[in-house]
Amino acid sequence: MNQAPDPSRCPLCGLANDCAEASASGQPCWCLHTPIDPEALRRIPLDAQGKACLCPRCAGLLTPEEPS
Repeated sequence: MNQAPDPSRCPLCGLANDCAEASASGQPCWCLHTPIDPEALRRIPLDAQGKACLCPRCAGLLTPEEPS
């Protein structure tokens, strides 16, 4: 049985995704106003689509050397 995705974790790497909506901050998430690499979106597992944000690194916004 698959466990529901954690909305505070990136569904690709499992690290914190900095999702404002998952943290219940009342603020919109960074990803709603930022272009995301289409290839990154295609890699999200079906069971996590629409349930957990990518982290900035997996979204293709940071190079591997940049901290998230």
